Amino acid sequence: MNTKELIYSMLTESTGAHMLDSGGAYGRHWERNQKRSIEDFENEPEELYTWDGSYILRTVSVFHYLSQLDQDELCEEFNALPCPNWDAEEVYGVSDSQWRWLCWQANVRMSDLSVKHTFNTYNWDSDLSQVLQGSWIDIGGQQYLLLQIHNGCDVRGGYTDAKLFVPVDDGIIHEYLDDYQDSYVISEYLEGGHITAIDYNDPTIKYTSEELIKLVK
Repeated sequence: MNTKELIYSMLTESTGAHMLDSGGAYGRHWERNQKRSIEDFENEPEELYTWDGSYILRTVSVFHYLSQLDQDELCEEFNALPCPNWDAEEVYGVSDSQWRWLCWQANVRMSDLSVKHTFNTYNWDSDLSQVLQGSWIDIGGQQYLLLQIHNGCDVRGGYTDAKLFVPVDDGIIHEYLDDYQDSYVISEYLEGGHITAIDYNDPTIKYTSEELIKLVK
């Protein structure tokens, strides 16, 4: 399974429901994503600007944001392992048996497999279409990313099993697609004429940079 196919399988993975999940009212990501084909994700824009009547909003496609991740032989073998439960103490979304397998591959004790950093994009400003949770780990001098996608509604639950990827570079998931742009950067792109936005209530209405500048003022 190539990387894009794996990401698609994660985006459509059923993460169920729980009592804190309000997906029954608003729909869970996995329920909406299962109605889409991989071609639908391929054809959606990498980033989308929307005018909501007061602000310019930006949404980054998680599918495209993750598309530059790669898999080596270690990743492919790990990603094919069953994940019966999440009982690994060191990282999220991984079973104890999976973690032991990684330690065996790295030829280190479980306590010595280096977890550099664990993150959840919900905890900072992010334009991503779905929340990501992951851990950067070092295996034999190579950096890897153990990644989960939030497929539920309430961010406290509804994550996929973690999958292992090789990043573009150390700590880099996508080489040019930023996961967040602040208002200053958006203003610069706007002044440079590089933004086209759709109307929040009517996607058939599109605004050029010149039109948006007038609306913002």
